[in-house]
Amino acid sequence: MLFGRIMGWVLIGLTVIMASADAVMALGPADYTGIITADVVTLLTGGGPEFGATPSVFARMEAMVLDLPAWVAMGGMATALLVGCRKRTRRHRFRRA
Repeated sequence: MLFGRIMGWVLIGLTVIMASADAVMALGPADYTGIITADVVTLLTGGGPEFGATPSVFARMEAMVLDLPAWVAMGGMATALLVGCRKRTRRHRFRRA
């Protein structure tokens, strides 16, 4: 659980960096081309995703996620990690009077 929380906060930090990079590129003088998730996946794995001739529902969902801005996808993963790995209070089902 501790590892999940640490990775969640690291991903939140990366999300802030990616969002600020998108904001700087949007305010710059050149054409705005944001960082999409497919670019980040290509940088990390060395190749892009390959879809077949007839894409399935899963492949279409994957393509939709890969077309999102990178900071949105990374922020969603970070939030899921932080919520899933949070400390929970112990609930006592039966209390003695």
